Amino acid sequence: TDGYCAPDYAMTGQLTFKSDIYSFGVVLLELITRRKAIDTTKPRKDQNLVGWARPLFKDRRNFPKMVDPLLQGQYPVSGLYQALAISAMCVQEQPSMRPVVSDVVSALNFLASSKYDPTSPSSSSSSSSRRRNTYRDDEEKRQDLSKETESEGNQI
Repeated sequence: TDGYCAPDYAMTGQLTFKSDIYSFGVVLLELITRRKAIDTTKPRKDQNLVGWARPLFKDRRNFPKMVDPLLQGQYPVSGLYQALAISAMCVQEQPSMRPVVSDVVSALNFLASSKYDPTSPSSSSSSSSRRRNTYRDDEEKRQDLSKETESEGNQI
């Protein structure tokens, strides 16, 4: 599918674990940015998500420009850096430069286990108590949903 296809697969027609890693990196980038893999409503040079993101990956100061604007700055900066680093590794042009699945899983597990303190100066969140309370309410809902899912025998 356009936008998810690794360059090596496009050239050879052979699917590999590394081409799957590339596709996963695109999906992760979609989640972070809230952009489509291919978006023809964007200017021509920005239509391909990976093509748009690659130059931005080179400088951490660009990372906040990549985040879903609906988050309104409510995310841990370190988590953003880690998530974008995972995505950037996955969408490397050369398959040999992409991580193996187990490394991606380890990185995601580490990221998922990280705690987010909205009052911490390292987060990009505003000091507004309304936003902190909104985050806490959302976090409680997420934890409740997680408990319900686990009690049903499913895992997230």
